[in-house]
Amino acid sequence: MRILRIISFVLFAVILGLAQMAPSADKPQGPNVRFNADMLDKNIDPCTDFYAYACSKWQAQNPIPADRSGWGRFDELEERGEGIIRGILEKSSSDTPGRSPVEQKIGDYYESCMDESAIESAGTRPLQDEFKTIDALQSKEELAKEVIRLHRQGIGALFSFSSDQDFKDATQVIAEADQGGMSLPDRDYYLKDDPKSVKLREQYVEHVQKMFELLGDPPQKATAEATVVMDVETTLAKGALDRVSRRDPNKVYHKMTEKDLAALSPDFGWNLYLRGIGAPATQVLNVTEPEFFKQMDAAVNTASLDDWKTYLRWHVVHSNAPVLPARFVNENFKFFSATLAGTKELSPRWKRCTRYTNNDLGEAVGQKYVELTFGAEGKDRTLRMVQALEKALGADIQDLPWMGAETKKQALVKLTAITNRIGYPDKWRDYSSLKIVRGDALGNSMRANEFEFQRQLNKIGKPVDKNDWPYPPSTVDASYNPQQNNITFPAGILQPPFYDNQADDAMNFGGIGAVIGHELTHGFDDEGSQFDAQGNLRDWWTAQDKKEFDQRTQCVADEYSGFNLVDDLKVNGKLTLGENTADNGGMRIAYMALMDILAGKEPPPSDGLTAKQRFFLGWANVWCQNRTDELARMLVAVDPHSPAKWRINGVVSNMPEFRDAYHCKADAPMVRQNACRVW
Repeated sequence: MRILRIISFVLFAVILGLAQMAPSADKPQGPNVRFNADMLDKNIDPCTDFYAYACSKWQAQNPIPADRSGWGRFDELEERGEGIIRGILEKSSSDTPGRSPVEQKIGDYYESCMDESAIESAGTRPLQDEFKTIDALQSKEELAKEVIRLHRQGIGALFSFSSDQDFKDATQVIAEADQGGMSLPDRDYYLKDDPKSVKLREQYVEHVQKMFELLGDPPQKATAEATVVMDVETTLAKGALDRVSRRDPNKVYHKMTEKDLAALSPDFGWNLYLRGIGAPATQVLNVTEPEFFKQMDAAVNTASLDDWKTYLRWHVVHSNAPVLPARFVNENFKFFSATLAGTKELSPRWKRCTRYTNNDLGEAVGQKYVELTFGAEGKDRTLRMVQALEKALGADIQDLPWMGAETKKQALVKLTAITNRIGYPDKWRDYSSLKIVRGDALGNSMRANEFEFQRQLNKIGKPVDKNDWPYPPSTVDASYNPQQNNITFPAGILQPPFYDNQADDAMNFGGIGAVIGHELTHGFDDEGSQFDAQGNLRDWWTAQDKKEFDQRTQCVADEYSGFNLVDDLKVNGKLTLGENTADNGGMRIAYMALMDILAGKEPPPSDGLTAKQRFFLGWANVWCQNRTDELARMLVAVDPHSPAKWRINGVVSNMPEFRDAYHCKADAPMVRQNACRVW
């Protein structure tokens, strides 16, 4: 499922077409769903290491399950949701009269995925027609025709094509061509020359070779084919924009005509592609990275027709590996999960099928999920918290000493215009045109991919639909979209430990309140601040205020760049700047909102903890986490979020309110001498 590029998320899930991050089947539901003071390690001074104080006992009691590369409080909640979804899908999979159309689709999709014998029996036959089509290509001029077929199946060969909101006309959706065509998680995996990167590339080539051998190619041929794949993808990577640069909307917005795009890569059949892809006729499109398409043209020229056949064949098997026979699934897992992320075991099949069904039919599954987990009361309660946070952010903006009156006025206009989407969509997605066939797992996956691809293309040339959600309502996540100036809180995250109706205001404002504040602050981080109240990419800052803002965000970038991650790796302060700014701002305005709710009254201590102390524990409680070193290394390159330890310690060390709550000495490690503050 493609998610809008510049939506900012509170959580980052690494999805490689596998289940390495899928919840464990064997992990029992822990007794500490809710906060308990016994979770705290009283042998550790909170002023020395608040993360260890709040999370070390949880970490010791919650080792990473064998089929995971990480395990945290998000995962605990996600697992509980997976159990609910499994029950929905198993009930719906009974082929009995009276099933609704929604139950038929989700039930048959799940049942087909679970039917291992049918998948093993089919082998790679469902891919043979595609392989024959690739093999029949007579010239590189026909390359565009095959890329059309693959893109419509959800196979990301060569580049990416979809729709996106026009950055400078927030009311409209336009076509978009973006970099793509690489199987490794990021372009840097192809370009970095440190020993670990070199070794990973060697292992990747070995993996590609083995996948070709599983298709029946002799070892010598498979070895040569793997080298071709690496060469083509490396050529594409040389033109790709790095992740830090892609955070700047001005660097990924280049409005062009079709003729302009064709001039960037004249050896690719753009006229054929744009006429045949199934998109509405368009006069202009966004070309995110022109240099990539110039480099793509070089790749088209350099690689032979046979090389392109090899490359396309690889992407067909790679993209479909999760629903192929076990030998492909296991080899895919071995590299992308075990090697890249440190996962020891493949998740049980029901876990993988639950996830695949939810990914492809998320709002169909979500209708049943919401009935069981979330109602109007939860939606109203969350909205009240959002309103309290918005009030606090408004007060914060008005009181900022570094921002001038004119910019404050524009900021308050933007804040007032933020809209809130809570729990689930007002209108459910219509899947009636998607054909799901019982017993055809691979076909169902391909048709679901084509349904979503066409759904995105159908938006081109139309007004923006702000009711269109970026992910299923069961998702344990939240987001802010600067192009629509709205926040989305699905039902999946509005549960313990984030929100607990049995907890006091302090814990809830430190948990879900700070998450709400985080998302609101994204509207004013280094990226979101470039969009106005309507979602247009427009500079609404005075020059002096922008200078003051940049100085403060640089403080945050420098601070987090000093935090160690694993081995000799440190946090990428520039890549994580938006999330770190939102963490710090979100906590500050959540604290302000709590103080407003308490209205100067000090509630009695609970478990020996004051309300202010419990507020900070509410934040720490949701971030307790264990990760493999392999996953940590991968995420430092691709994840715009800091690791959990620094999401906690980095924030509290910048807050005098934490120092006061825990009576920390002025020179304590959790008291930053030159504290950073933007909002």
